[in-house]
Amino acid sequence: MKKALVSVISILLVLGILSGLASAWERGTHAFIAHKLKKASGPYDIEEMYGAMAPDAFNYLFTPPYILYRDFLYDQTHHHFLKIQYAVKYGYEKASSYGFISHNNLWGADSTAHIASLTLLPDEGYVITKAKALDEYLKTVSPDYYNLFKDFPAVALEVCHNIIEAAGDIVLVRYDRSLGAKIMQIAARPKTNMQNLMVRAYAKDLADFSQGTATPMTREEAEMFIRVTENEFRTSCIAYGWLLQQDELIILENVIEQFKELAVAYLTAVGLPVPDEPLLTALLEGSFKAAIGLIENDYLPEIIATIDMLKRAMVKEVKPSVMATRPTAALIKSKLH
Repeated sequence: MKKALVSVISILLVLGILSGLASAWERGTHAFIAHKLKKASGPYDIEEMYGAMAPDAFNYLFTPPYILYRDFLYDQTHHHFLKIQYAVKYGYEKASSYGFISHNNLWGADSTAHIASLTLLPDEGYVITKAKALDEYLKTVSPDYYNLFKDFPAVALEVCHNIIEAAGDIVLVRYDRSLGAKIMQIAARPKTNMQNLMVRAYAKDLADFSQGTATPMTREEAEMFIRVTENEFRTSCIAYGWLLQQDELIILENVIEQFKELAVAYLTAVGLPVPDEPLLTALLEGSFKAAIGLIENDYLPEIIATIDMLKRAMVKEVKPSVMATRPTAALIKSKLH
């Protein structure tokens, strides 16, 4: 089970970093934020937590022809997120929708990671600030790190960015040991709420967009593509929840093993030499130790500040949009397309 879990998540992490679309907060952090928003309880809380993770479902599209749709779908899920709200048809879908919207990169949870920290530099996202700090520290203390990335500063920052994100969930689990178990409850709710919402919100536009690519899709093919991708992502979230229930040393050991595979794929793709296995292991162990040290005292305050910000923003941004779309089906249709 452990070996299979490492293999599954390793592949997803490799594809995620190569995608060029940093996910801001990791999945565990998004689930934690949604749970603390306290919009729903019981099984609806589970759907809200999964909804908050779901916008990243398409980040891992790296193999042809699916890579053709990746940037479009990232933009849709992170910037045109209210299409999900307009797609709600049944009351039980509201929790999934609420969680999904909370993730967004404009004024939602991702904005404090990427755009404007609430506890650090106000003109720079928390993850960005910490990635820069990690990069500078590693250049100072590790000649091997410095020599590897000295001519590739953007690559170094991308690597540090992803290490900070992964370290964030490790630190967060110290404060909520039940987080992994909460995420795993997705397995007990094999519902298609989020899947149906994404199909209604994005399938037609995806099919239209695909007509300008080398691999066009029909509306029906676009719908099936979204359903299959969402199902794979949901399964990976369950595996990730299992990992987060382990002791911190085991979580860290697994994550470092994942990043070793990631590093080989990523460094090869950008044309950099891959360090031998002992050196690569030592570099990653040192990087994660430094990353955890950089964030362990202020990660939770940033997340709590993000939650407080979201409680206000969701009332301000979401309710008016819901009211504005209630009067007519035609207006809802126009906003969807």
